[in-house]
Amino acid sequence: MESLSPSNYSIIRWFGFDQFIPEQAFNSHWMSCRTFFMVRIILTLYSTITFWAYFVVMIDLGRFGGFFAAFTTLTFIGLHAYLVTACVYHFRYLRYKNVNFLLNQPTVLNYLYLYLYTTVMTFNVLTPVVFWSILNADQSTNSLVVEWLNVSVHGASFFLMFIDVLLNTMTIPIRLVLPVFFTLISYMLLAFIIYARDHTWVYPFLSWDQGPSAAIWYFLVATLVIVFFFFMVSVHLLRDWVAWKLGKFTKNQKYEINHDLV
Repeated sequence: MESLSPSNYSIIRWFGFDQFIPEQAFNSHWMSCRTFFMVRIILTLYSTITFWAYFVVMIDLGRFGGFFAAFTTLTFIGLHAYLVTACVYHFRYLRYKNVNFLLNQPTVLNYLYLYLYTTVMTFNVLTPVVFWSILNADQSTNSLVVEWLNVSVHGASFFLMFIDVLLNTMTIPIRLVLPVFFTLISYMLLAFIIYARDHTWVYPFLSWDQGPSAAIWYFLVATLVIVFFFFMVSVHLLRDWVAWKLGKFTKNQKYEINHDLV
């Protein structure tokens, strides 16, 4: 399998963005490439229906003004963007039977694909945990559609992501924990900007009206992001280890951990 050419920029090499191997995104230990594509089509179809239903319902409820303010919404948008992009790339891989279309496009797009993947795999663990443990108040008066959207955006999203992770063969340079972490920090800063404009906190636990204890929530969420990132890295390693033990690797594959990225 062919990886990207080494970057001319040391920061890119340090993070491991140029270690991305495109074919790992389209091949699976457990099924054929074509079957994997069909699974991705189903995942993407569900995320598309959910996204547009959520979009319309938010407008109907008069809450569209805050649509792009919620971290949970942004996380689902990222998941949907990843699934759509993965499907398009996967289709082109099946059509051309090579990854030249990726290797010949601006390299930054491949770096962004890997960045999107790492944020999606991490934040779609964080979102269900935070939503169902902290944010989910009594919503018994919600309609069935709203209940379905809550479960889809804040719960089923985890399974959409997790299925894709289990089926692909991608590897994650662990130094990418830093871009993921600072993405969350950027959102926290955005929450302050939104508060300065609307005088309302996006999420109650971010409010500094509760005193110094608010800092504990910020620290807890930031810590969870790091923990969940390494949890998902462990899932990738366990997936490949099980495939190796079961003899699922092809002649062109080998099970290894790149210690240069540790």
